[in-house]
Formats: sequence, structure tokens, C-alpha cells
Amino acid sequence: MKAAMQAIIMKINEDADRHGGERYAQIKDAIDQEIGGENALYLEESRKQHDILKKHNEHEYARRLEYQRSRLNRDLLIYQQELTNDIFDKAVSKLREVSNDEFAIMFKAAVKGLKGNYVLHLGSLSEGKLDGNALGDAIGQNVGLDIALSPDVIAGKSGFTLSDSRVEYNHLFEDLVEDMKSEQSAAIMKEVFGDSGDWMFT
Repeated sequence: MKAAMQAIIMKINEDADRHGGERYAQIKDAIDQEIGGENALYLEESRKQHDILKKHNEHEYARRLEYQRSRLNRDLLIYQQELTNDIFDKAVSKLREVSNDEFAIMFKAAVKGLKGNYVLHLGSLSEGKLDGNALGDAIGQNVGLDIALSPDVIAGKSGFTLSDSRVEYNHLFEDLVEDMKSEQSAAIMKEVFGDSGDWMFT
């Protein structure tokens, strides 16, 4: 299950890497031009001031530059978060669109090695993706495993859960991707933007 999801996220990440670097360069160029233009005008005006204002002007210039850097770093952080969310939203969409055969393969991998009696709840967005033959095939690979398909579905979700009287195995795609997002978002952003210090304005 995780291997299939990892492959989907890696493909989306490759796409993000391609357009992320280009988008980052565009943002940086625009920011550099903005800072250069504003500071050139400010320095020109400062030169016209009396010498007594020199220290004040230098302080004001530094203050303005620091404000600009802070604002622009904030904008880049927002863009970074939007890109992260977009990557994992696309991963959820891809998983929701898997074929019945792909879903059956994921299910069979998830129940491999299980024993005991379980109740299967499908997400409402995956309803109909697992027929009786696929369910029987998955059960048949494990001696001592029995799975009853519940008529109740989990609203607004894709994937499935398996539960007995003691434990619930959560294979809802949205939840699995959210877990992977927490684990891997930093690594993906490093791949797109480089080390964190490389893309911040200092």
C-alpha cells in the first residue's frame, strides 16, 4: 500500500520539482527588481538630504530593507506551504482514481498475514471498487482470516478500514497521505528548494 502511494507522490514531486524551481526563480527575480527599484529611489532622495541626516537615513534604509526581507520571506513560506499542499492533494486525487484492479492489489497487500475475524468498511468514494471475487482472493491467501463486508460506508473518504474487537487498521487514503505529508513534506521542499537557508532572503 505505502509503496504504491510513495510511487504516486514521487511522480507528483518530480513534476513539482520541475515547475517549483522555475516558479521560485520568477519570484526571486521579481523580488530583486522590487527591492532594487525601491532602494535606488530611496538612496537618490537620501543623497539630497543634509549630512546631518546621514545616520538617520542609513538607519531608515536598513530598517526598510529588513522589513522587505521579512515580508518577502513570509511570501515565500506561504508559497512553499501551498506547493506542499498541492503535491499531497494531487496524491489523494490519484489514489481516489485507482482502478478496481489496482484497488484489489492494494487491499490484498494490506491484509497479507492477517488472521482472525474482521469487519471491512469501505470509504464512500471507493464503494464498488472491491467485488466479491477480489475480496475472496485476498482472504484466500491467509489461512485463518475471515472478513465481513459492512453495508455501511465511511462518508467522504476513499480506501477502507479493517477492524475487530480490539484494533482498527486504517487504510483510508486521505489519512494515509496526511501521515506521509507530516513525515515527508520537509524532504520534498528540500528537494524542490534546496537547503532551507538557500532560498531565504538574508
